[in-house]
Amino acid sequence: MSHLVSKYIAFFLLFPSVICSQNTLEYNLNVSDSLIVSQSSAQNIIQDMDGSKHEMSNILLGEFTFVVKTITDSSYVINFKFNRFKLITNSNIYGELINIDTNNDIKEDNLEAKIFSGLTKSVLKMEMLKNGKIKTVSGTDAMISKMITDAGILDEFTKEIMIEAMKKEFGNESLARSFEQMTYFYPTKNVTVGDHWSNIYSGDLNAENIWTLDGLSDTIELSAKSNITMITEEDTHIMTLSGIQDTNITADKETGFAELINVVSSAEGITAMKQMNDVEIPTTIKSITTYKIKKHVQ
Repeated sequence: MSHLVSKYIAFFLLFPSVICSQNTLEYNLNVSDSLIVSQSSAQNIIQDMDGSKHEMSNILLGEFTFVVKTITDSSYVINFKFNRFKLITNSNIYGELINIDTNNDIKEDNLEAKIFSGLTKSVLKMEMLKNGKIKTVSGTDAMISKMITDAGILDEFTKEIMIEAMKKEFGNESLARSFEQMTYFYPTKNVTVGDHWSNIYSGDLNAENIWTLDGLSDTIELSAKSNITMITEEDTHIMTLSGIQDTNITADKETGFAELINVVSSAEGITAMKQMNDVEIPTTIKSITTYKIKKHVQ
């Protein structure tokens, strides 16, 4: 009997500490909070064409600002603006293919640079749930139309083709899914250190993520192991790849916003060339992406 009483006493002594160790992880932002995000990505693509390797590299640098405008019971309405967009693409066969930096003066004959400079001239709006899932993004139709017009493209048929192509990368749905990769990682349940949960990213990159709360002190430490698939269809080819991705995040405990995100991925599969009777070219893509986020104080 005394042994049974001791077990009950031990349970009730332990119970409060079990409750206290459970944590709600979510965003805790205030109206007018301003966050500056810097993104750097390095991507290497290798295609094996009958023993001859075509190697391409993409270097992407971006900077953008989030400003919290409104708070609802379950979400934040946030203004979003591109401050900088830089993309350099090189090929071991064709040399430099793309060189765009909206921070530099734009040459009159660089049509791509003129188009992408329009990214920095519009303010978009997004609604983000408190676990980081992006509910909506709006304003991209006007932004894309302005990008094409400001580039001096007047032919209506050409404009329509380019607008549809831009929507694949910068449309409302595409940007919503893209933003989620730096915001959507919190669970819908209370967790303690060592707990796991899952979520899914969709879009050009589909990822099934298993998250772990690695640590909780002044910062929130998270990591994820993911199975990824990428299916990209263009006029000339369809790329179908699968692989793995590792993510590590350090987030501010007070606001919930990440301070540092590192993402490493590797995927392989095939590129089917439409104009070559769907010839399949073995393709590998490896990438490293880093996000650094700072709260901006005016």
